[in-house]
Amino acid sequence: MEFRPIASHDYEAVRQLCEAGWQHRIAEPEKFKMMLDNSDRTIVAVDGSRIVGFARALCDEVSNGYISMVAVAPNVRRQGIGSELIRQLTKDDHDITWVLRAGRGSDGFWKKIGFKTSEIAMEKWRA
Repeated sequence: MEFRPIASHDYEAVRQLCEAGWQHRIAEPEKFKMMLDNSDRTIVAVDGSRIVGFARALCDEVSNGYISMVAVAPNVRRQGIGSELIRQLTKDDHDITWVLRAGRGSDGFWKKIGFKTSEIAMEKWRA
């Protein structure tokens, strides 16, 4: 398994991987490309020639980071791919506070890798 930053030739394969959870956000390839181009950190997990995992984040590289998307192909889940994506994405940098919106019953995964439920986060929902 290879873990590396995303390359532009990976975009369509990553978009297809993410369709299950974010289809309403990634349906338009140009908007998805813009999301990826404007991400500060990206990681893909590649098994042979197939992308089986992806994560992206926005980060100021000093104190704050936001994990925006994480996806692992259903047939390879529970093999440590998600944990490794996050480890490489965050670079185990203990000076940065990482935040995210955990959904769809994923809080057990996040807690297992060291995240805690926050009582101070605020949201302004998009229209």
